[in-house]
Amino acid sequence: MSRKLSLRTRKVHRYLGVFIGIQFLFWTLGGLYFSWNNMKDVHGKTLVDKSEKTFSFEYNEPVLKLFTAIKEPIKSVEAILVNKDSLLRVQSESKHYLLKLNKNQYALNELLTKEEVESFVKSRLKEKIAIKETVFLTEENISKSHEYREKPLPVYAVTLDHSTNTKVYVHPNLAKITSVRNDNWRRFDFLWMLHVMDFETRDRITNWTLRIFSVLGLATILSGFYLFYLSSPSIRKIKKRITKN
Repeated sequence: MSRKLSLRTRKVHRYLGVFIGIQFLFWTLGGLYFSWNNMKDVHGKTLVDKSEKTFSFEYNEPVLKLFTAIKEPIKSVEAILVNKDSLLRVQSESKHYLLKLNKNQYALNELLTKEEVESFVKSRLKEKIAIKETVFLTEENISKSHEYREKPLPVYAVTLDHSTNTKVYVHPNLAKITSVRNDNWRRFDFLWMLHVMDFETRDRITNWTLRIFSVLGLATILSGFYLFYLSSPSIRKIKKRITKN
């Protein structure tokens, strides 16, 4: 019985090793890349300053009039500097607004223009880099496989003329850099997809593929421990001593 069980365990262990061995390799390679990588570079912080510059303002009469014109309860107000312009980022219950200060008066401005977005990106670069292309993305023209996944739309995708193939995404309603994508991030994203085995959104670590492979991986490890127990000379000696006593 023990020999039959040993043979069956060896067979199961061998086939499990072949079946999930490639995934074990992906997990190991991904883990090495994640642990040895510069996460600041992955997030584009080595090339782009994503921090926001703020200023203080007063709730004067012109501002309060504009708030009244929005005709919705206001959740938050942030004072930010974009292209040396003083803006108020206002979030209501349903949308975002930008209020631009002009001669001590704020004017309602819902979107940054393409030119303003490009100037904004240039002002946040840590070195002088030309812009190769700027594309306006909406729900209608954005690809499902695009690098900008599950982020607020619309957005401008600004491609830099740089060896890292960096794209800077700016939300025109928020006057904010929402994402930075480069080649390092793309490699990280690909390995992360293999790591969590989510080949669509790449963010769900509770998918059934990962669960099944994790269980099979545990079975492979436990079968290996069991085979070591059956074939170890030291354990045999210990068992003999126990039997004699």
